[in-house]
Amino acid sequence: MLSKNWANLFLALCCCFFCYQTFNAQKEPLIIEQNEAPMSSSSSELEFIRPYMGHLPPDYLTVPEYNLTACTYRKSMSQMTTNAMCLLYDPKRFLSENHSFNETWKSKRSCKAADKNGFGGFPENLQNTSRYTRFVFIRDPFDRFISFYLDKCLHEKRCYNCEPEDLRCVVKEVYESLLKISRGEQALLTKMLNSSSYMDIHATPTSWVCDFQQFRNVYYIMVIGSSFDERKEPISKFVEILRRKNVPEVYISKIEGNLLTSETHHSTHNSEMRKIAEEKVKNDKIIRDYLHKIYFYDYLVFPEFDRAHLDAPYNMSNSSFDEKYRKDYESLIKSQEFLSKLKN
Repeated sequence: MLSKNWANLFLALCCCFFCYQTFNAQKEPLIIEQNEAPMSSSSSELEFIRPYMGHLPPDYLTVPEYNLTACTYRKSMSQMTTNAMCLLYDPKRFLSENHSFNETWKSKRSCKAADKNGFGGFPENLQNTSRYTRFVFIRDPFDRFISFYLDKCLHEKRCYNCEPEDLRCVVKEVYESLLKISRGEQALLTKMLNSSSYMDIHATPTSWVCDFQQFRNVYYIMVIGSSFDERKEPISKFVEILRRKNVPEVYISKIEGNLLTSETHHSTHNSEMRKIAEEKVKNDKIIRDYLHKIYFYDYLVFPEFDRAHLDAPYNMSNSSFDEKYRKDYESLIKSQEFLSKLKN
């Protein structure tokens, strides 16, 4: 009798072990490491990059004479905007020293010497005054990513650990680095702000810059593109702002003409490599999965962006999908405002 009970117990244990192994064998292929974004994964397996991560100090440029402040961020006409504001800050010096709108960060701009006097900033005591007009040029996130990739990977040869032509690898590296920053990993933030590793700064979501989490609604926002046709309308709006601020027509005319026609040395919109990169972004599903997860919130935060080129359901404004994530970022804003009040 005893041996029969032991036999039954042994049989029961074998059955339990078999069921356990079978259950785990079925689950195992679905396991994805938390910090891994597999190249073959679908977008549903990737976490969204959160909006409004107010880590980056805004790059303000202020011209007190006209109560005018610009915010610039990388790969969104920042060089041209800086040159225009330099001209307005000290036009006599800008013209006498033969500065041009083709100058870049490496150029010895005359207005750099004026940083200590307020040009390269926006004093806090002025930020809540209505007399200052604040403007910014923003750029479609997918288009901006292509410009970033061409300039940093192909031109400057800074490309994480990827081969320069491997756009899948690049977008994956961007995603994983920004994801860690959005999760609040301070070491990554410190690395991001280090001038020796500045790749992420050029690829950040638009909502991360210019104190948009606090001042989104006070900006004059103009969507800029790289081609002549994509520049005309936003530059026309900028000219209207300058006229309202009583900027002399001679300076307005110079700024308008140069913004429409000038290009900095790292401009990429006419290159053959850009056409290749655009085709990859348009047709490669893996690249698009990553880009949607990096930049989708930008399209929610900034309805000025055209979403027609996004995949469904990302391209459907006012849909239930859209509303779900809109509520998510509105909740995030409220939580950030609450934390800000606690700190103060």
